[in-house]
Amino acid sequence: MSFSIDDNITSELQKLGNKAKRISNKAVRESAPIFAEELKAQTPYENVSDRSWKAQRQMDKKTGKKTTFKHMKDDIQVSGVDQYGHVNVGFGEDTYWRVHFVELGTVNQKANPFIERAIDSSKEEYESKISSVIRSELGL
Repeated sequence: MSFSIDDNITSELQKLGNKAKRISNKAVRESAPIFAEELKAQTPYENVSDRSWKAQRQMDKKTGKKTTFKHMKDDIQVSGVDQYGHVNVGFGEDTYWRVHFVELGTVNQKANPFIERAIDSSKEEYESKISSVIRSELGL
């Protein structure tokens, strides 16, 4: 027994396949700022600290200059869509190395899992945005 699909259906399925990557990239790109905003809202902020450490302050005292450091909240970045359809949302080059101290804690600092909270609280809105973009692109 042999089965075949009408050429018209085959061509429509082929068109849908060609659009799939473009649609999924658009959905991910438009949904990423939702998590970025939630991450910014959840990132702890301390006004009293200059975000430097003892050795840095001593070096500044010797050189006579004042080094300023970005706060993690001010350094959240959203990448473009990569070849695998992923968008990276995270902290920039100046602050990424400090994030795990806050997220996981240290011997002297209690953990504050703000990234996990941001993921949990933005998940539903993120998923609904993705599905709405896909529906609108497919005309559903």
